[in-house]
Order: sequence, then C-alpha cells, then structure tokens
Amino acid sequence: MSNEIRQDGYVNLMNKWGTSQDASEGYRFQRELVTPDMELTTLYTDNGLFTKIIDAPAEEALKQGFDLGLNNPDIEKFVSRSLDDLRWEEHAATAMKWSRLYGGSIIVMLIDDGRGLEEPLNWKNIRSIDELHVFERPVVWPDYNSLYAGDIRNYRGRRRGGGFMQPQFYDVSSIYGTFRVHASRCLVFRNGVVPESVGNENYRYWGTPEYIRLRRAIQDTITAHSNGPKLLERSVQAVYKMKGLAQLLASELGENQALKRLELIDLARGMMNTIAIDADGEDYGFQTFQFSGVKDVIDATCNMLSALTNIPQTILFGRAPAGENSTGESDMENWYSFVGRLQRLTVRPVLLNLLDVIFIAGRASGEIEEEPDYELKFNPLWTMSDTEKATVDKTKADTSYVKAQTAQIYVGLQSLDPSEVRGALADSGEFQVEDILDGIPPEELLLEPQDDTTMDLSDDQPPTPEYGLPPVPEPPKANQDASDGPPKTTGKGVGVLVVRDGKILTGLRRTEGTFCGPGGHIEAGETPEQAALRETQEEFGITPTELIHIGSTSGAAKPYLPSEIYLCTEYDGAPKADGDEMEFAQFMEPAKVMNLIEASVAFPPFAESMKLLLNALEDNAWKGLSTSSLWNRPGLPA
Repeated sequence: MSNEIRQDGYVNLMNKWGTSQDASEGYRFQRELVTPDMELTTLYTDNGLFTKIIDAPAEEALKQGFDLGLNNPDIEKFVSRSLDDLRWEEHAATAMKWSRLYGGSIIVMLIDDGRGLEEPLNWKNIRSIDELHVFERPVVWPDYNSLYAGDIRNYRGRRRGGGFMQPQFYDVSSIYGTFRVHASRCLVFRNGVVPESVGNENYRYWGTPEYIRLRRAIQDTITAHSNGPKLLERSVQAVYKMKGLAQLLASELGENQALKRLELIDLARGMMNTIAIDADGEDYGFQTFQFSGVKDVIDATCNMLSALTNIPQTILFGRAPAGENSTGESDMENWYSFVGRLQRLTVRPVLLNLLDVIFIAGRASGEIEEEPDYELKFNPLWTMSDTEKATVDKTKADTSYVKAQTAQIYVGLQSLDPSEVRGALADSGEFQVEDILDGIPPEELLLEPQDDTTMDLSDDQPPTPEYGLPPVPEPPKANQDASDGPPKTTGKGVGVLVVRDGKILTGLRRTEGTFCGPGGHIEAGETPEQAALRETQEEFGITPTELIHIGSTSGAAKPYLPSEIYLCTEYDGAPKADGDEMEFAQFMEPAKVMNLIEASVAFPPFAESMKLLLNALEDNAWKGLSTSSLWNRPGLPA
C-alpha cells in the first residue's frame, strides 16, 4: 500500500487524490526534442505573429537611444557620427532579434590594431574601427576547448574581451566563408542564461530560443484564431431532405442522381435566388448552431501569449485587452519594465565595449583629445503626448499658484519674512512653505488674536482660527459667465482707505491673490464719490458716512487705471468680505500693510494709495488730520 499512496501530500482514497490511480499523477515534465534551426527560420519568415514577438522588444530597446552625460557638443557629435557610420542601431537590433530567435548571436568588430581576427585585441594599438558584422548562433560555434581559466593575470573582464570560463574563440561558418575570431573582437548577445547542466550543447554558453518556452502558447493562439472563422462557416447548416434518399444511394445511378440534385440546389442557393423543390418528396431548411464561448477561448489564448512574451496585446495584436484592466495601463508598465531589463542586461555590456573602442580610435585619429569619462543612461522609453504634457503643465501651474498664495498669506501675516521666500527661490527655483517653517520655532508662528468685530465671520465665509492662518484661496475660475457683459466704465478708478483705531481695512483679492482695500472702476454716469461709496458697500458691506479726498494716482502701470483716492474714518455697518471679489476682511496695523507692500504681495493701486496717504500726512495740519490722529505707530512718517 505504501507504494500506491503518496506520502508527502494530500491523500483522499475516495476520489483517489494522491494515490497511484490519480489521473494528475500521470503528468510529467519531459525534455522535448530540440527544435531544428531551419524550423525556427521558417517560423520567423512565414508567421507574422511570431515575427512580431521576436522583433518588437529588440526594436523598442533601441528606439529612444541613450545619453552619455558628456556635456561636450564636439564629443557628442563624434560619438553620434561614429555610431551612424558603423550602423550600430541596425546591427544591434538584428543581433538582438537573432539572439531571441536562435538563443544567441555575435557582432564581429573589424578593428585596425595591427593583428588578425584570431588574435586578441591589442587595446593599446587601436587605430580605427571600420565595420560591424552580425552572425547568428547556427553559424557560430564556440571553441569549448579554449576557455578562459587558470591564468587569471590575463583576465580583464568581459568589457575588455573574454570572461572567466567563456570561450576565447568563435568559429564562424557563413555563406561568406569560414573563419576564426577572438572573443575580444566580438560583441556577444545571449538570450538569457541557461544552467551549466543544460543537455543541448547548442545552447551552452548561449541562451534558449524564445520559441522553446512559447511553442504551446503560440500553437494554441494560432489554432484558436484559425478555427474561429471555420466555426462561423458552420454556424448555419443547410439541411436537405429527399424521400427515398437511402434507396437512391444504394445504387451508383441513384447516388449520381442525388449528388446532381444537391449540386443544383447549392448552385441556386443565395440571398436573392429561388430554390425549387418537389412539394411531395423533398424538404429544404437550415439548422443554426450557437458557438458561445469561442470568443472567450480566443481571448484566453491571447492573454496567455501576452503574459509569456511580456508584450501587451495592444502591441502584439493591435487591440485592447479584454476583461479586467481593459485600459492596459499596467500592461504598458510591465512592457517598459521588460524592455528596460533587456537594455541593462543585453545592450548595455556590449555598448560599453563598443564605446571604449570608439573613444580609443578617436583619440588615435586625433578627432578627440582624450577618452572622456561618461555614464551610459538609456533615454526614457515612454514620452508624453502634447495633450498629456499640457495637462501636466496645467497641474503644475495650479500647484504653483496655490503655493504662491500660501506664501503671500504667511508673509502678510508676518509668519514668514520675504527674504526667506526669496532665499528658497534662489536655492532651488521653487519654495515649499513647510520646508521654510521647519526652521522656525513654533512659538514664533503664533499670531496675535484677532478682534472678532474686525473679522469676517458670516455664515458663507469660513472663520479664521483665533491663532492660525486663513485658508488658502482657490485659484481664479476660468470661463466665467459674462453673458450680460461688464458695465461700461469711464477708464478711471477709485480707491478707499478705511481707517479705524489706527488700523487699515484690507482684504484678499480672489483674482490676483493680493491684499488691498475697497476700490474699482468708475462706471458711466457716476461721480468718483458715488463709485467710492458703491465699491465699499459691494466689497466690504459698509457704508462710508464721510469721504475725504486725498489725491490722485497714476495707476502704477498698465492695466491699472488712474484713480481718485479717498480716506474713510466714519462708516455704518460691520466690515464683511463679499466672498466674490474679496476674502478675509480685517483691520491690519500699518506696519503689516507696509510689509505687504515691501514683499510685493499688495495690490499695486492699493500700495500707491498708501504712499499717497503717507505723503499727505507729512503735513500735521492736513485737513485737520495727522499721523498721530490716525494711528500711534512709531517709525512711520510724521
């Protein structure tokens, strides 16, 4: 009984799982016969699907090129010209294709170093590299009796020719003749790595052809696609009934009569044709068959082949994958990861070897002064479309806008100094408010509590915390409805400086993200005083009971308008930002206002108005007002 029951797994005698009678126990993995090279060649030339499996990764790995980080236009031009003269991309793609098809290939470098092909490359005497030639594994035989072994003093690594326990020579038997070439003159491409115990000597020191592990998946995919249309032909089957058919078929004459009748009916069958049959002894109809699940079988074979080849269905079959992950985003990520691995493991070693030869030859010919120190990096395999780039740029712009707004608020509330923001910009070209705040003690970030009577605490306006910062304003909305059109203006504006208890009324403009007081355009038919009254009511919800004309401003610069500036010390109502044009209404000390102006986060016309007010107050008797009567703040002009 012990010989009939598996001792190291699950056993169920009722259904025979784990016993010698278990059907699954009859399956074994056996070594398959070696696929002849001619069969691989025929499959590559005759089957388009297999051709794409072989070619697509090789072409993708070389399509975007590489960068050496030289920062020297002359040397970069020299490298580009040398690779173009050698037709590097063409030969490398061919070598990668043959390595995937046959398991390996070599590129023989024809180098002028004063030695023959069978001799080791003399790195100290390289004068030029003239040509590259590609040979596939079926015509290349490594000399297994000439392995790099015991004499470690002559071993210099794969990059400079040879490798430990690798052949020193390759024998090439092509249509152009037979010759021996030293390994140092070869760029070797291998399709993966095989165990040392591999039984087939054809693949020793090489790799295995892709077809070996893909054979069954390729056969299933081709069979599913080819049999599918055949099933469609059988989905509707004509049925012809003839009285006495069995008797007719019993004789040769009757069989011929039945066949002729069938041929006549088939000949007449069609969409617009009429079939004539005997009303008494014949019947003609159709039998329809449903082939549900055929599409699922085809999709399953495509998914399996795509998984084994690491090639997305969008590339392999030209269609989006079925079922889950129908977008194919993860498939493309896996694809680029697979190609990137080919670049690192297959292309990079041989390219470094070739570049060394090119630089030495360039120095010998005088085209470059010395061998440069370079770092090989492959260019990104995926590049964004114009639409994707525009989306990314817009996202970055919106993010920068929010950051700038946040920095303005911090600077305006004196949590940050403008020099700190400028320093961050100078160091990195951008700033992170959090990074700047990390170096500031927490106690210095606490703001003075605001007077509840001076803050906007309406239901539709989020309150500002007692100790903290106002929320970051939203970016300006695009495509605002302007169907009614803006009111006609006079081309001039007004500004109002509202003063209470020695503080200036300010708000944050939503459109620019700058601080300012009430103000705006003078509309047609309005006097400047009427415009000043209207703007103050609309933006801050208060009605001035007294307006004192200070003077006029030039408008700073376009597009700002020349404006009439008024001072307001008496008003009705409590200041409240309208939430449309203005946010965060508050009375701010003059020193803070001047800090905003210095940091260039104040609205330019507002900054010009403040300067106009300060100049006017230099005369202590001006209109019965003085600096001390408005605010008692040392350090301001008196």
